[in-house]
Amino acid sequence: MQEFDDIDDSLLLNYCKTIPKLELHAHLNGCIRQKTFHELLSKTSPTDLACLLSIEEKERLATTSHNRMSLIFDKFALLRSCVTKLEDVKRITYETLEDFYLDNVIYVELRTNPRSLLDGSTKRDYIQCVLDVMNQFQYDHENKFHSRLLLSIDRAQTIEQGFETLKLAKECSLNGIELSGNPNYKTFNQFRPIFENCGLLTTIHTGELPDDECLKENTSILDFKPQRLGHFNYFTPEQYERVRREQIPIELCPTSNYLTMNLKHMNEHNFKRFYQMNHPLCLCTDDSGIMNCSLSTELYHIAKAFQLNQTNVYQLMRKTCQYIFDKQLIQTCQSVLDKYEKEAR
Repeated sequence: MQEFDDIDDSLLLNYCKTIPKLELHAHLNGCIRQKTFHELLSKTSPTDLACLLSIEEKERLATTSHNRMSLIFDKFALLRSCVTKLEDVKRITYETLEDFYLDNVIYVELRTNPRSLLDGSTKRDYIQCVLDVMNQFQYDHENKFHSRLLLSIDRAQTIEQGFETLKLAKECSLNGIELSGNPNYKTFNQFRPIFENCGLLTTIHTGELPDDECLKENTSILDFKPQRLGHFNYFTPEQYERVRREQIPIELCPTSNYLTMNLKHMNEHNFKRFYQMNHPLCLCTDDSGIMNCSLSTELYHIAKAFQLNQTNVYQLMRKTCQYIFDKQLIQTCQSVLDKYEKEAR
């Protein structure tokens, strides 16, 4: 196989587009197409649409991680306001799956915080709607595409709401739960009893902000030992060594990290620090619609920034198979990748 240094960018991008991929960190609402977002906002509140456009302009001018993070959650607040009925959830779910499928993703874990809607739908209705779309999409595509649902506990929620989410996840026989939301809420210890006794696989957003409280919370999360860590952008030397020693897989989201960490170039990303140590990594999109990215472009930006060749990219994606929460599909995903790699030679 050729090295990427020896081929032009179009061939590099084409390889990243065509290789079968696995997505392990994608927030359902954050995957909304920009066109759909604008359309839903225009129907519910033209004023909110103007507010969104203003936020997008402020994003271009933001210079700190905290400011960028705050603006992203301002977007999510608007998104919540315009998703008011199950039909909206159904549309966003279908379009998200379609976008990943067209990007040659073969396995995706979508995560969402279930909520009641203005049309009278309950949290259980919300979850069932997403699952119904997932099941139908998989059937329509002859089981060549697999999607799984994780439920999110929001850092700003109460402990009672967190336990309710866990109860719903178990009732719906889901593979796992996660903790996410605005990282300015350092609330992992509040929710720790839920995660310690959940009986499900877990992934926790970790180290998203460069402040002392965030770094302190990192230690609590590492003490808990989730199956995966989300982001892990900021950490102490001791925390870095501990994650390395315990081999906890990290979900890296290049574009999201680039924006929130205010990096000047993608080659400043933490990817190299972990990759050169052969640490378990998976590249993800986080919020493909909000961030205007795809898994192919995420893979491309990292491959280009760190001069990965085709073998490196293939091995990175194949290792990702080991970290999926539906363990019954590990071999299936590996076989698809092996078949692709053999035919690409």
